[in-house]
Amino acid sequence: GDYEEEDVDLEEYIEKMESQRFRRVLSPTLVQPGTDLRIYPNPRRFPSCYSLDKSNLLYQDTTFIVVDKPPLLPTQPDASNYFENCPGCVQDILGPFEDIQGNIIKRPLICHRVDSVVGGCVVLSKDRNGQRVFQELQRQRKLKKVYLAVTNEPVPVGMHLHWMWSPQTARGKAGGPPCQLISHVPPESRRKARQFWTRCVLEVTKCEPIKIEKTPDYDPGDKPHYQNTIRLVTGRKHQVRAQLASLGAPIIRDTLYQPIAGLTLNSLETDEDALEEGIA
Repeated sequence: GDYEEEDVDLEEYIEKMESQRFRRVLSPTLVQPGTDLRIYPNPRRFPSCYSLDKSNLLYQDTTFIVVDKPPLLPTQPDASNYFENCPGCVQDILGPFEDIQGNIIKRPLICHRVDSVVGGCVVLSKDRNGQRVFQELQRQRKLKKVYLAVTNEPVPVGMHLHWMWSPQTARGKAGGPPCQLISHVPPESRRKARQFWTRCVLEVTKCEPIKIEKTPDYDPGDKPHYQNTIRLVTGRKHQVRAQLASLGAPIIRDTLYQPIAGLTLNSLETDEDALEEGIA
């Protein structure tokens, strides 16, 4: 009986550890006995941080900083690496920066997120007030987010409303595939929509064929290429990548979503061969 209780306690402890959020220790701190610690002797590295230079600084005023984030640089700090990310590298390489009162800031604050693999404009704030103002503008839909995505298949122009499986992205949930799964079929009821689904909306305003030259990193071959101008209405994790892939037009070189191009949650029951092919 004691052994069974210990096993149950251990399982509960593991579940608790997987779901809780840890506080990062950034300065010498006295750690109390019994404190759970996560130590990363081999942190993930992000060398694209060091490709930043003054040309990446697009704009700054007394409150905001706008930078051209290179691809493969995370917007937020990785759990194992607090320094090689957008605000950290901007501060270390492009700083120092002064706030509205002329004080040197320690580190700019994130106003929004952009996927690590994506390059483009990122807005940072020099103080908490600017961060709150920007987030309020986002909530009021007063900011226009425009993305350019290159695909091998044309994406239909117009508004696209899809549904993302919510439990997969819930905070503290571990496991499951790293990609975001999309359904093109609306939920059966409003209750199920609120409980299990997240609404994703984007608008493709333009889709035009383009020519891409061969580079050391990419050979376009004989494949057609299309540049899609996308206005993001809602902002979800991997939203543009997931929605375009579900439409059968994944972004080029997107190794996460290309294998499941055209696959949606509502098609899994009727297209098991496509699912197995995507997993393989």
